[in-house]
Amino acid sequence: MKFEEFFFSYLRLPMLIRLFSIIGSLMILFGVLIHFLEPKNFPTVFVGIYWAVMTAATVGFGDFVPRSFSGRFIAILLVFLGGSFIAFFTVHAASAVIKSQNKYKEGKLMFNGTGHLCIVGWNERAKQTISTLSQEQDSFTIMIIDSSLNENPLSNQGVFFIKGSPAKDETWEKANIKEAKAVLLTADQNMKEAEADMHTILSIITVKGLNPSVHVMAEILTPEQHNNSMRAGADELINTTNLASNCMAQISFQSMRKG
Repeated sequence: MKFEEFFFSYLRLPMLIRLFSIIGSLMILFGVLIHFLEPKNFPTVFVGIYWAVMTAATVGFGDFVPRSFSGRFIAILLVFLGGSFIAFFTVHAASAVIKSQNKYKEGKLMFNGTGHLCIVGWNERAKQTISTLSQEQDSFTIMIIDSSLNENPLSNQGVFFIKGSPAKDETWEKANIKEAKAVLLTADQNMKEAEADMHTILSIITVKGLNPSVHVMAEILTPEQHNNSMRAGADELINTTNLASNCMAQISFQSMRKG
């Protein structure tokens, strides 16, 4: 029963760890065998293991060489067995790196950092905000959270990306919201103003439920939802509609005076 438990525990290990354990065991086994078969040519077990690693890796420096028939037969087995496992290990390791990079671009990796800023929604406002923040001297990690993007638009700039809805717990758990410093929620331009505000409020509730101490800044489009946003737990509200309206009114007024 204990052997079965050990065997199934071993099968649950990651593939790279299992391959590494097999390769290590083979190197030790063949190193010990060659030492006992040819103690003169391989005076210590360590020398035998060194020879086994060099032979299996097909490097073969030639500083230690088996002379007997049994020793050379062991070398042949080692090249076939050890070389195959090492080649498979190398291919699997390269594949794991590529998969990890793809998951990073696709926003499927778990973020383990701390003190980061989460910006929800990918739009021109978010893009300009990230561009401005990137010019500041204080360095901190910026994260984009969006459900419509298929890959990280700023992966080359060190910006992390999480694909998912900001109204779901699993999205914020991937973003490590418990260790985040601030959250900026931008309004979804694909929705009507009232609907976008309701979605933002739901996101605020989700964020504050997971981390009540995180500083939440939310873009609200309709004045009617200001109080509800504050009740939900928003620390600061940004009304871009009023800002744009005031700006347009001032420009129009100045144009009329000039005319």
